[in-house]
Amino acid sequence: MSRNLNARSVKPMLERLEDRVTPTVLFGSTNVVPTMLTGVNNVLSDMKTAQSNLKTDFTNAVAALPQTPVGRPNGDDVRVWSHPFGKAVADYQQILSDQASIHQMVTTDNAVLQGVALQELILGDPIDFIVLTFFPNSGFNPATQLTSVQNQADQIRKDTTVQNEVNFVFLLRAMADPGFNAARDQITIAGSVNTPSFGQ
Repeated sequence: MSRNLNARSVKPMLERLEDRVTPTVLFGSTNVVPTMLTGVNNVLSDMKTAQSNLKTDFTNAVAALPQTPVGRPNGDDVRVWSHPFGKAVADYQQILSDQASIHQMVTTDNAVLQGVALQELILGDPIDFIVLTFFPNSGFNPATQLTSVQNQADQIRKDTTVQNEVNFVFLLRAMADPGFNAARDQITIAGSVNTPSFGQ
């Protein structure tokens, strides 16, 4: 057996790769904030619809129940009133539930963004972490869009018109009636809903 000493062997070397940077979750084509905003904006849209429905149902409830001593409510008035009043209570419950949902969604989304940014920092890409940590309320930070939706939800709930509607006292019996009992014969929309146990 003869050896060929002219044959060359090449030892493979690893190719040197350029530094790889993890894609950012806040900017460019990998920005996840618009996806998060879609869900939050859907709930806000539902909340605005409930606000509009509340206005209509409240107006119908007021029209159905005479509130003057001359036009005392009777059983028929109360029966007619109960339907729009019940709808108004459901509308306000929807507003409260949507606001609480938006708060939970924004809190969760911000926690996810912080967690991803921290992981990217550990892996050597500090951009998202710097933006979320040092520019939390700036226009430079796309996550402020989530907080903006949350603020809109808070404004709807605190709106003066909404508060006047839900705290309006309906009299189911004239105060001058001998059997009048404030605990039984006065009712508000706000007093008839259950506040969600999560969020606000």
